[in-house]
Amino acid sequence: MVSDEELDELEDLREKLRLIREWCDAYPLKVFPEPNWRRAAMVLTDHGITLDSISASNMRHVLDGVRKIIDGENQ
Repeated sequence: MVSDEELDELEDLREKLRLIREWCDAYPLKVFPEPNWRRAAMVLTDHGITLDSISASNMRHVLDGVRKIIDGENQ
C-alpha cells in the first residue's frame, strides 16, 4: 500500500516534470528558427565574443531553471 507521504511526493514529482516540460516547449522552431551558426559565430567573433561563451551562458540559464524546479523554488 502507498502512504499519503508517498502520494504527495509522487504528485510533487509529476508537477516538477510538468514544469520542466514547459521549459522544453518554450522556444518552438516555428517561432525561433535555427540560426545560421557559421554567420552568427563570424558576427560575434568580429565583436570579440565567442559563440561558445553565448552557448555556455544559455545552457547555465536553462540548467539553473531546471535546478530551481527540482529544488521547488519555482512553485
